[in-house]
Parts: sequence; C-alpha cells; structure tokens
Amino acid sequence: MTTAKNPIKTLSILHLALLAGPLLAATIFYLNTDVQMNGSLGDDIFIYVFPIIALGGVFASTFLFKIMLGNLKKTENLQKKLAGYQTASLIKWALLEGPALLNIVWFATTGNLLFLTIGGVLLLFLFMQRPTKLKMENELELKGQQKREFDKLG
Repeated sequence: MTTAKNPIKTLSILHLALLAGPLLAATIFYLNTDVQMNGSLGDDIFIYVFPIIALGGVFASTFLFKIMLGNLKKTENLQKKLAGYQTASLIKWALLEGPALLNIVWFATTGNLLFLTIGGVLLLFLFMQRPTKLKMENELELKGQQKREFDKLG
C-alpha cells in the first residue's frame, strides 16, 4: 500500500468520511423517529447487548491499534510506517463506527434515546481520534531522518 504525498490530509479526509455517515444517519433518524422518553428498560435484550458491543468496539479499537503501532515502530522505511499507520487508523475507526451505527439504527427502530446516546458518545470518541501531524509523529515515534522526511511530506 502506498501513501499519498500528504498522509495527514488523506487520513483526515478518510476520518471525516467515516464520521459523517453515522452523524448524518443519526440526524435523519432523530428527526424522523418518535422518541420514547419513558424510563422503563422493558424486555428488550438489546438494552444490554448494544452497550456491551459499544464498549467492546472501544476496547478492541484501542487494543488492536496499539498492537499494530508496536509493530510499526520497528520499521525503518517511513512509507511503510505511514501505510501501516493508515491501515491501523482505519481499523480503529471502523471498530468505533460500526457499533455507533448499530446503536443509531437500533434507535431508529425502537425510538429509545439510550441507543442514540451510546451512538453519539461513540461518535464523539471517534471525533477525538482525528489525525494530526503531532499525534502521528508521537505515535510512530519518528526521530532523526524519518522525522525530517515526514516534515517534508506535509
């Protein structure tokens, strides 16, 4: 996998695209769904399952990202490092976007605001994962020649 001339810009666009879909869906569903404000949990098993899936997505995304990043730090080639970072980031973001979208769609089905709230919190966490130059430098532990090459890219 090759990276673009400006890896930060490329990652930022991908990040925004992954964030925009569920955010748009949440907005549309919220405007078109009868929201239930009652506090009863009812017999819906998904009241327990979907929050667990959301937590699993957060932990899995963080865990896998750290593992993939650990392998990348040993790489001497900057292009391979950046390509691996892009892959690790996409996997991390997808593991956050999936449970968010699942909760948002289930909100549209049930009207229960709990699911929209969970989806919203996941989207907020996903937003906080946006790529920056400083974050990439720190996470990849770029030093010396690699840092100078990276600075030239973007």
